[in-house]
Amino acid sequence: MAAATLLTLSVTAAPALASSKHDVIRADLVPSQPTSGTVNGLPPGSAPWVLDRGEVRVRDDGRMDVRLEGFQIRRPDGTQDNPIVSITAVLCCAGTAVADSGPQALSVPGGDARFRVEDLMVPDECDSPSVLISPTVAVGRAYIAFTPAS
Repeated sequence: MAAATLLTLSVTAAPALASSKHDVIRADLVPSQPTSGTVNGLPPGSAPWVLDRGEVRVRDDGRMDVRLEGFQIRRPDGTQDNPIVSITAVLCCAGTAVADSGPQALSVPGGDARFRVEDLMVPDECDSPSVLISPTVAVGRAYIAFTPAS
C-alpha cells in the first residue's frame, strides 16, 4: 500500500472535480511527508507534516479560499507544533505554477490559517489544476501540502 501511495504522489495531479462551473479547483489538502514524491516538479519539505483539516477553492473569477487547521510538524518525541509564520498557496495548471496567494499568516504554534485572495490571476484555461502550499521562503523549491490527484 505504501508503494501505491508513493506512486500516486509522484505523478502530476490530475484534474480535480469542481463543484460548480465557476470552480477551477475545490479540493482537500494533504500534508507532505519527507518520503512523499515530487508534485508538479517540486520535492516535499524535509519534515513530516500533519493536518487536522485543509481545503482550498479557486474560482475562475480569481478568488482563492484556503483553510488550514492543525497544520503542524510531528516531532520525534511525539509532540507537534508549527514553526512557520508564513505560507503561500500556488495554483498550478498542467503542472506549471501560474499564480499564487502571496505570503499569508500561519499561526504559531497551532498551524491555523484561513484566508481569501480576491485578485488571483487565473488563466482562461487551466488543465489539471492543483494547489501547492509552501513556506513563503521556499516557494518554487518545496511544498508542504498539496491537492491530491482525484
